[in-house]
Amino acid sequence: MRELQIPPAAIDDQNSFEILRVWAAFKEQHVTIHSELNGDAKDFGFLLAELALHASKLYAQRLNLPEIETLKDLLDGFNAEIIKESGNPTGSIE
Repeated sequence: MRELQIPPAAIDDQNSFEILRVWAAFKEQHVTIHSELNGDAKDFGFLLAELALHASKLYAQRLNLPEIETLKDLLDGFNAEIIKESGNPTGSIE
């Protein structure tokens, strides 16, 4: 299966919409972000924080570790990548 399931709440809510997609291809991330999102960069930061909390819960369950430990590891990885500035996002707004 290449695509993940749509959450039931997103199916049930007629006002729901997709915010982003992240794919792995050719050993890189490929991202599509809904270009007409309301809000600002701080609001997108909230979205990233919620994603981090979901991911830390996933890894905590998978690795049988406390969520705070997996969240710390996640933030360490995030900070290392931001500081390194190795990413080279390309693309355009459509």
